[in-house]
Formats: sequence, C-alpha cells, structure tokens
Amino acid sequence: MTRFYYAIRYAFIFARALIKANIDVAKVVLSPHPTFRPGFLAVPMAAATDLEITLLANSITLTPGTISVHVVREHRIIVIHALDIGNDADAVRRDVQQTLEANILMFTRPLAIGGGR
Repeated sequence: MTRFYYAIRYAFIFARALIKANIDVAKVVLSPHPTFRPGFLAVPMAAATDLEITLLANSITLTPGTISVHVVREHRIIVIHALDIGNDADAVRRDVQQTLEANILMFTRPLAIGGGR
C-alpha cells in the first residue's frame, strides 16, 4: 500500500511540476523581450537502479524546458539541459533532486522514506 500511495503522490507532484513548467515556457515564448539563460547542468543523483534512473530521466525530459542529455552511472550524475537556469544553477539542481528524484525514490524505495538521503 505504501508503494502505491507514493506512486500516486508522485503523479500529482509531477503533474504540478508539468503545469508550472508549461507556464514558465509559455512566458518565455510569448515575451516580446525574452530574457533567459539556457545551459547544461550536472545533477548528482541518489537514484541507482535502472528503474529509478529511467523514471528520473524521463520525468526531466517530459517537463517542458528541460531535457536529459547524459547519465554518468559510475559517478551517479545526470546531465540536463535547461531552457533557463537563471542566476542560480544550484536552485535548478535542488529542484530536480527535491521535486522529482526524492519523490521517485519514495515509491521505488518505500522502506527508506525520503529516498535514503
């Protein structure tokens, strides 16, 4: 039951992130003078299994404005490209880790609530 609860919870969290990302990208596209700072980021991962990494990479790619580019399994890093990293790249990293990854780990590792962080 715990695994199911956290899977449903993640679906809602991901839906919220998806809606927010769509709004953010629409603002950039529709702005007469867009100001954004695209870039690549290396994001450390706690995800270790194929399922966890695949879910994280796909969640990132499905979110407008971001795409998973490369996974370095040995160093547990995922490289992403973001449409707008803003002035704080660490905030983007934390957002990926706290919003997407931590919630994926809650239903893939139900005994280690919080993803073992």
